[in-house]
Amino acid sequence: MKIHAPRPSTRTTFTLVALAAVVGGCKLQQTHGTRASGQSRLMDDTFAGKNACNPENHERPFVIEWDATDMSSFESHAASDVVFVRYEGCTLKVLDECKNDSIRGEQGAYKPVEWTTGQLETMDIRNEGELYAKLPLGKATLGARVQGGESFHMEYYVAGTRYATRDAVYAADLEGRYGCDGVTHFVYAYNLGAFALGSMNNLDVEAGGSVYGFGAGGSRRSSRQADKRGGDLAACRSDSATEIAGCKAPIRLTLRKIRPGKSPEAEALAAPDTPDSMSAAAAVATKLEMSDEARARWEAAQAKMRAGDGKGCLEELGAHDRLNPKYKSTDPSSPVALTRSFCVMLSGKCDAGKVQARKALEKAGQTQGQGPEQTDRVVEAYVGMYCRGRMGNRDALIQAWMELNKGANLTKKDAAFCRGHAGTVSRLMNKVKPRDEDDLVKRIPNTFYVTGAACFARAGDCADAFAHYKKWYPPEAAALLKDTKPEQRAAILKGSFESVVRRCKGKL
Repeated sequence: MKIHAPRPSTRTTFTLVALAAVVGGCKLQQTHGTRASGQSRLMDDTFAGKNACNPENHERPFVIEWDATDMSSFESHAASDVVFVRYEGCTLKVLDECKNDSIRGEQGAYKPVEWTTGQLETMDIRNEGELYAKLPLGKATLGARVQGGESFHMEYYVAGTRYATRDAVYAADLEGRYGCDGVTHFVYAYNLGAFALGSMNNLDVEAGGSVYGFGAGGSRRSSRQADKRGGDLAACRSDSATEIAGCKAPIRLTLRKIRPGKSPEAEALAAPDTPDSMSAAAAVATKLEMSDEARARWEAAQAKMRAGDGKGCLEELGAHDRLNPKYKSTDPSSPVALTRSFCVMLSGKCDAGKVQARKALEKAGQTQGQGPEQTDRVVEAYVGMYCRGRMGNRDALIQAWMELNKGANLTKKDAAFCRGHAGTVSRLMNKVKPRDEDDLVKRIPNTFYVTGAACFARAGDCADAFAHYKKWYPPEAAALLKDTKPEQRAAILKGSFESVVRRCKGKL
């Protein structure tokens, strides 16, 4: 009887072949061949493969791995300081503590957003090569899935960009600072907008247009299947994307490496004087006047002024003055003197700020030929905008009146805002004597009834608007109605009110 050996299984055959290859010295399968997904391993030995996570090749990374907390922390940090990071391989870490909380913007800040019209952009990730080339920071979250054969589709929309106030940071700038250990780059700029990324396995290829909800052709079903998203692409449909909060998420960074050594300006200041350096002193001084750090302090002061932080603004101007002594903000002839006066007002020293503003205006020649009366009017306009804390009756009246006008004509406030400022005006307008016939104070009683009513009406409170209108209706006009019947008088007042405060027409 003939005995046949059992036929080897497919798995046994594969194992024997692989064993023979190893015994025979063939090691190609360690770096080549294919993965279980069917993707080739040939990329592993290429330059691109070996440098797939080299930050030198990817200085404009998307931040798709950030969650809502990461986004919020970055925006909070960037609101007042330049952001420093450690960027190694395919990992980027924001160094939250690499800043001076007591001097916001010490190492620079970010300028206001430069908004653009923008357009929808797309990209596909089909293999590891495309992942490393397009989304290197996505390795941790997407790498294994791409190796497994999964493909991804991404859409993004850039609405604007914020640039740093300085174009370079040197190692000496950060030397010895807590929280800055291991810093490699700083965020020179970042794009704002929205993005969405998801597996192609979940996309409806028949959707047409955007598959993540951008524009009229977007698929709402597919938009809910995005694996990663920042902002809301659907919000970017507006022609005024700058007003849409959902299209303002940080989506991409522009990084710059920390330069070795000290900045040229710092080295120039530290160098001993020589005949050559003395002859070039004017050129050096001119350069220092426009140094990145001085400019950053100045812009940080302006940002704090706009935010109402008078004390912080003065601290920034003090630092600016040390860096830029030729144009100290304390000098009335300095181009930044007027800003200092605003910040003094904001810090609660209204009278001192008024004095500084007047001197700055006179030195700048902004009111030259117009006389001191006009200068006073300009300064009083600044009082209404910037003064805080204790004020004299005149200043308090003017500020309350300007705030009431703002609520009536510019920005919707609530009824409590209108009530508070109207109360200040009513309490003071008969106590402050006008300086002359053209004084603003003289005109306030004649228009208070309309301005206060308009503030309440814009706030959506027509009942209080009409009550204010009737209470402060000019006595001269009210006297003309004294002989009319009460119901007739009420009808006349209502008609007058609705013709002047049209927001409340038909709402009483």
